[in-house]
Amino acid sequence: MQLFFNRTSPYARQARVAVIELGLEQQVTLVEVDPWAEPAELVTVAPLSKVPALLLVDGELVTESGTILQVLDSLTPNGQLLSGAPAQRRDALARAALCQGLIDASFITVIEGRRPEPLRWSDWVMRQERAIGRALSFIDASFKLVPGRFDAGDIGLACALAYLDFRLSHIAWREPHPRLARWLDDVSTRPSMIATRPA
Repeated sequence: MQLFFNRTSPYARQARVAVIELGLEQQVTLVEVDPWAEPAELVTVAPLSKVPALLLVDGELVTESGTILQVLDSLTPNGQLLSGAPAQRRDALARAALCQGLIDASFITVIEGRRPEPLRWSDWVMRQERAIGRALSFIDASFKLVPGRFDAGDIGLACALAYLDFRLSHIAWREPHPRLARWLDDVSTRPSMIATRPA
């Protein structure tokens, strides 16, 4: 299998973390690309030129980080990212989906900030930052952060919070959400998080 990724993408980071957590490093070849440059090696297999993109052994393409996590999890005898009773699986999927939305809002904010000043849509950025604030408050109030657990929802949250630190440091989320900050600091010591730190 080949996993096309970019080192700074929070979406691709989720897939890379999953590969390590599931012990699939020997089965997945990492291919680093710049999706913005639309390289031939990426667009010939992933026409949208987005990462992550997982090319399976049989040539089937899997895109979107949440779907890739589910596929990777299914390749292990006792999938740990979406395991347990139906209620546990549903909880992990729900947490992962909300964190994906948090990443979306953060990513949109970053991209908008790269446009020339006269072309930036400040109202759009403010809307995204309000969404980020609401999502963080909701997550802090409702997510059970279980010690030792690192499922699909936890991977999503870790990558979302780390991306805020990496790209949107002006959003001072740590002080109003110390529980989340402590949790991120703890899970950031996992080998999978250390190996996938953006550079």
